[in-house]
Amino acid sequence: MKEHGSTHLLPPVGRHPIWLLGLLALGLYHAWLTLGLFSASHDWLAVVDDQPILSGRHPLHLYHGYLGGRSLVERGRLSCYDPAFHAGYPKTPVFDSGSRPAELALALAGGKYSPAAYKVALAGFCLLVPWLLYVAARGAGLCRGVALLVAALGMCVFWGRPGREALEAGEVDLLLGSLMLLVQSGMLIRYHREPDIISLLGVAITGLIAWFAQPLLSLLAGPLFLIYYLTVGHRHRPVWHVPLFIGLFLAVAGNMFWLTDLVAYWWIRVPPCREAPLLSPRSWQIWWYAPLWGKEMDKALVVGFLLSGLVGILVLHRSGLRPTARLFGLGMLGFFALTIAGAGWEPFARFGAWQLLVTALLFATVPAAVTLARMLDVMRRWSGTVATPLVFLASVPAAIAAGAPDLGQLWLDRFKQPRPFQIGLDDKIQEQIALIRSRTTNQARILWEDRHVPRGESYWSALLPLLTERAFIGGLDADIGIEHATTGLNQGRLAGRPILEWSDKELELYCRKYNVGWVVCWSAEAKERFRRWGCSAEQHSHGLTLLELPRRSSFALAGSVRWISADARGILLADAVPAQLDKDPEGQVVLSLHHQNGMRVRPARVKIERAVDPQDAIPFIRLRMSEPVGRIFITWEGR
Repeated sequence: MKEHGSTHLLPPVGRHPIWLLGLLALGLYHAWLTLGLFSASHDWLAVVDDQPILSGRHPLHLYHGYLGGRSLVERGRLSCYDPAFHAGYPKTPVFDSGSRPAELALALAGGKYSPAAYKVALAGFCLLVPWLLYVAARGAGLCRGVALLVAALGMCVFWGRPGREALEAGEVDLLLGSLMLLVQSGMLIRYHREPDIISLLGVAITGLIAWFAQPLLSLLAGPLFLIYYLTVGHRHRPVWHVPLFIGLFLAVAGNMFWLTDLVAYWWIRVPPCREAPLLSPRSWQIWWYAPLWGKEMDKALVVGFLLSGLVGILVLHRSGLRPTARLFGLGMLGFFALTIAGAGWEPFARFGAWQLLVTALLFATVPAAVTLARMLDVMRRWSGTVATPLVFLASVPAAIAAGAPDLGQLWLDRFKQPRPFQIGLDDKIQEQIALIRSRTTNQARILWEDRHVPRGESYWSALLPLLTERAFIGGLDADIGIEHATTGLNQGRLAGRPILEWSDKELELYCRKYNVGWVVCWSAEAKERFRRWGCSAEQHSHGLTLLELPRRSSFALAGSVRWISADARGILLADAVPAQLDKDPEGQVVLSLHHQNGMRVRPARVKIERAVDPQDAIPFIRLRMSEPVGRIFITWEGR
């Protein structure tokens, strides 16, 4: 790779191949930290066992990864119909975008439920972080020494508060998409300097992965790439433009097998209700102490990266690397502006724009490393020895430890012994699962009261269908954000209304419509109301209250049917007897199950159609038949 315009940033030592040994050492250290995520003793066997990660929304990604991976293996699609939650909902890219890397990992594992495959994929991604940062910097035209600094600064972001919180919360799609955009930016600059097949493949492959991981992030990066094209495109002949557009087009076209579902099912979204650290636009003091920025050391990291990044943009521009300065500089400033907008403006906060801080800091690593490299080079030339920069680098952590020992110890712990994920079902969860399995059956659903948990806290209930073999209303995610979930019980509110306002008759109609036989509740309001209705049995386990409701269970709202089994592959029913209605030559069985376009039913003499419910945005399933049917199998074949 040629060193256009970058030779004076660290001449001549910055171009020496010995820096590759430093990269190897950095990669090994990063691998050691990665093992610490899975085991406090850094035991690699913890990565390949079958204990699931329960931190944040990792359980949700694992569950959807299993459904999507199996569907991809069996049907060639990531979308499927899941009857285990919310009376049936379509698992599509509209909800839980963070599951897509897991879907690919579990598809490669054969489409089976495999926590080990999920953990191996997550560990593999973490291991690649310093190497991806190095490749991005080299593509951007930086020499080996500066590229190593980029990798080191990127590790500070990854193991610092922004990256670690995103990792803990399960936002792997954000981290993967951000890194891929960073590498794609470097490959675009390399294609401008050296328009060869390596650069073109780099642009296409990184774009393909970025769109797969987080398409909205790729859309946000569109203006950056447009500015890059307008900046450098006029310098090249037409033969340069055509392959570039083909590579960018292939990145999108390679994801069309699931992007079409993202567009087709966008209508099921409801405005998400996210907890965001909204800032006060009237007080800079409140803005500075907002939880978004973390503690003093974390704030110092953000400020230091931004200020050094601004200086680095000027250095890059004056050094002749203007496309690098514009692309990474605008990426840093643009994503940071979106972070501020997400923290202070409700429309952006609802879509989690404040989480883009980690993306902004990753883009800042390139110009910040240039600033640091220039400063170290000035020290070296001023003193005449390389010892001065080394002493300076060693003195910075020593000064932090002396001036702020508590904060210094916090950062030392992050890079010495990272806090492991919550892995495996503890005794408390196992007792709760045993209680549900022993006190319920699969002939009715369980109404699970959702609770908003802080970012990074476990939402293990997404694995309930796999752990209990039961169906639930709720439990998938408190912030699911699709119409199918608007009728659930969430922090004392049932279908959006306070539970205490519901009459006995309304509760009876609700539980009949969704075939609710038991309630798992946490709030005092929900416990009081269902007790007042007259629950027939009550069980407790570690704060969980399981109430059995005084009603007869049935999945048939009209007619009768026996429920055999239901999963993402299909719903099996038996002994269906239709109800005869006036002026209707055929009988019908109406199921407590949401209808989805593309459903198919066997045998052929049974017809399936929508049964509109005025109190539910999603229609139920109506089966038309002229006589009883012994076996009925319902599948979903897509749109």
